[in-house]
Formats: sequence, C-alpha cells, structure tokens
Amino acid sequence: MVNHPDVNKVAFTGSTGVGKLIQRATAGSGKKLTLELGGKAANIIFADATIDQAVEGIINGIYFNQGHVCCAGSRLFVEEGVYDEVIRKLKHRMRSLVVGDPLDKNTDIGAINSREQLGTINKYLKLGQQEGAEMYQSPCDLPGKGYWCRPTLFLNVAQSARIAQEEIFGPVLAVQTFRTVDEVIQKANNTPYGLSAGVWTDKGSKIFNLTSKLRAGVIWANTYNKFDPTSPFGGYKESGYGREGGVHGLGAYLNLN
Repeated sequence: MVNHPDVNKVAFTGSTGVGKLIQRATAGSGKKLTLELGGKAANIIFADATIDQAVEGIINGIYFNQGHVCCAGSRLFVEEGVYDEVIRKLKHRMRSLVVGDPLDKNTDIGAINSREQLGTINKYLKLGQQEGAEMYQSPCDLPGKGYWCRPTLFLNVAQSARIAQEEIFGPVLAVQTFRTVDEVIQKANNTPYGLSAGVWTDKGSKIFNLTSKLRAGVIWANTYNKFDPTSPFGGYKESGYGREGGVHGLGAYLNLN
C-alpha cells in the first residue's frame, strides 16, 4: 500500500522500526508522510504536587490498556523529598488493580496482545533485574489461560539502563529520583524518543518552565492521557514527525497552490 502509485499520503501509527521502513520506502516518491511512533514518556512528580492525584495519574499513564500505548508514562521521576511516600502509595494502588478478562467491567488490566509481545515484556523484566534494578509486581491472581503480565515497577533504575531507554510496550514502570529542575529536565530528555510527558506540581511557573524545555510533542500538567481533538498531537526525534488533530493535522493532506 505504501508503494502503490495511487497513494499520495501515508499516515502511520506504530513502532519506530516500522516507521523507519516506511520512511525509506517513500523517500523520493513525493508522497506526503506523517509518523506517530514509539515513546518513553517521562512523568515527573515534584514535592509540592498533590501526591494522591499524581499517583492516580501515574497508574493511568502506564497501566492503561496494559501499557500498549505509544504515549504511556513508562518513566517516573520523583523528587527525593517525597520518594518514600510516592512509592508507598503507588505500591498500595497497584495491589488494588485487577488483571483479567477485558470484557469484565471490574477488570483494570487486560491481556497482553500476543504471545510474542509477552515474551518481549518478560525479556525486559529479566533484563531490568540483571541491570541491578529492584522489581516489584502486584501479588494479584492471573487467569489460567491467555497472555498476562502483572503491573510492574522497577526501583533504583540507572539512567543508562535499557528499561529506562527502550520502549517496552507493556505495564512496566521505571522509577528514578531527582533533586533539581535542571537535573530532571536533563534526565527526561535523555532518550531517543519525544512523544509525550507529564508534570505534577502546584506551581504554575514550574509547569511553564518545564514545558518549554522538555523535548516532547505533548506535555500534560497535573493530568495524563487527556486529549483535545482540536489540538495537534505528535512527537519529536524517533517518536515521529508531523501532527494529527486540529488544523495542523489537516495540513499534511492538502496541496496549497
């Protein structure tokens, strides 16, 4: 379909690897192309944030749809002063999550989408432990049939760790700490991706400071995964280029003479 001569515009949402293949296939063809690819979004909690609200946002950001979301908040940065409180409340909230039949209204986390993807997630779980991170999983029951992964978080994650740099596409959260605004900006931007990010703080000035320096296409403040169809959505770096939604999203489908 990408190579068909009657196709003038290609919009792809998916993995960075496939996006690069499409980019190469359309190079020099004159076809218009927009790519919405992978992500490794940073969710940042400051000490002045409303912690309970932030924890709910973190849970939603990474465990919604089993983590099968390009803009999943898979990296968590916690200011040192509230680290113990955040982790305690996060683990408590994880223990309440129900893993099971996605058609059951009481289910919070459904099945992994394939045997292959579950194998990839399990590979990263082993890798994270080998890299020296501390793994925690909620002690929930899993159905006997199907592909399942308990909600997982890693503590004491190094900035260079693969679980902090590579997209896992599953319910796996990598946690790091920070002391200063400059430090967390540097850490959050130190990734090949730049699709989305979240900031949790009571200070509006801090929000504006971070949103101007984080290299991500969409940045949420005191919420996560909220979308306005009139606003453009898209990424930086290996998270793709072009925008979807709003007037900006229509531009790639137009030839203006």
